[in-house]
Amino acid sequence: TDVRTPAEFESGHVKGSVNIPLDRIPGELAAFKNRKNIVVFCRSGARSGAAKSILEQAGITNVINGGTWDYINQFVK
Repeated sequence: TDVRTPAEFESGHVKGSVNIPLDRIPGELAAFKNRKNIVVFCRSGARSGAAKSILEQAGITNVINGGTWDYINQFVK
């Protein structure tokens, strides 16, 4: 899940990723329920770290902070 703004997402993103901006995470918790693995990422890793904390506080513990979208992008073909 790319937690950057929609404008950042549109300027480039990981193929197949979903954009849920950080400020919308609390209202979108249902989108994360029952997911086997969740990787959150952003531009620098700071917002994805915050997203991971929000999700974990909501009881969603299978979350990995993937750091930057550029880093994650190198693993997606």
